Amino acid sequence: MQPLPEEALECFRTHHGMCTAELLTRAGMSRRMRLRAVADGLLEVWYERVFRIRSAPLTLEARCVALSMAFPRGFITGPAGGRLMGLRRMPAVQPIHFAHPHGRHIGPFDGVRLRQSTKIEPAHSILRKDGIRIASPARLAFDLAADLGAVDHRSIVEQLLAEHKVTMAALGRMGTTLARPGRSGSERFVATLLSRNGRPVDSHPELLVLDGLRRRQIPVVTQHPDLILPNGRPIRVDLAVPTVRWGVEIDIHPDHLLLDGTTRDKRRDRQCHLIGWQIERVTELDLLDLEAICDELAQLYHVRCRAAA
Repeated sequence: MQPLPEEALECFRTHHGMCTAELLTRAGMSRRMRLRAVADGLLEVWYERVFRIRSAPLTLEARCVALSMAFPRGFITGPAGGRLMGLRRMPAVQPIHFAHPHGRHIGPFDGVRLRQSTKIEPAHSILRKDGIRIASPARLAFDLAADLGAVDHRSIVEQLLAEHKVTMAALGRMGTTLARPGRSGSERFVATLLSRNGRPVDSHPELLVLDGLRRRQIPVVTQHPDLILPNGRPIRVDLAVPTVRWGVEIDIHPDHLLLDGTTRDKRRDRQCHLIGWQIERVTELDLLDLEAICDELAQLYHVRCRAAA
C-alpha cells in the first residue's frame, strides 16, 4: 500500500478530510495514484471528483466541504448553515440544506435537501478557508425564514445584527432581491424586518421579554444608549422606557447568581437610583414562567408611571 504524499495529507487536514481531484493533482497525486488509493481503501469518492480520506471523521463540516467542492455554484444554507455560523435556536441539522441554481439537475443525495433558486448571486455566499461555501449572513437570514418559527427567526436576525455580521441595509437589499408572494419564507422575513425597533437585543431571553412587554402595550426600547452613572461608569440597559426612567436587565449569565455578580448588580442598581432610574432584574429562573414575569414587570411599570406622573 503506497502512502499518500505529505502535500496531499495536508490538503485533507485543512479541508476536514475532503479534497478534489484538482487539489490532489497539485499535491502530487496523479489519476493513477488516486485510483490506487481508492482500491487500497485509503480514499473513497464522494459526489463528483471529491475524495475523502477514510481515516477522517465524517463530521458536519466534512459533509459540507464535499458538497461545496463538488458543486461550487451552490452553498450550504438552512439550519446547517446556521450552526456553521454559530447561530442560536437552530433545529437539528439533518438533512443538510444545499442551495444550487435552478435548472441544474443534481442528486438526490442521502442526508441532503436540495433547494433550487433562480436568484444566486456571488454576494449570496462566502467561501471559507476550510473549503465550505456557506450562505452570506443576509442570504442565510432570508433562507432560515422558511425553517424557523417567528420568534426564533427574529432571534437569529437580532444575533446577526448584534454581532455585526450583517446590517439592516444588507437585509433590506436581500429582501428586495428575494422576497415575493408565494416564495417560502418571504412573508416571515419581511415581518421580522418590519418588527424591529431599536438596537439589536443581546440574547434570545431578552427577545422573549421584549415581546412579552410589547404585547402588554409597554413601549420598551432595546439597549438604551449609555447612561452615565454618578461613579462615571457608562452603562446600557437591556430594555427601557426612557420617558419614565424605567428599565429591565436580563441576567442570564451564571455570574449573576454568584456573590460577586449579585454584589456588582446591586451596586449598579444603587447608582441608577441616584440618577432617578428604576431597574428590574429578570433571572433564568424567572423565565421558566415567561407570562408570569411579564405580568409582574407590567405591574411594576404602571406603578412607576403613576409615581412619575
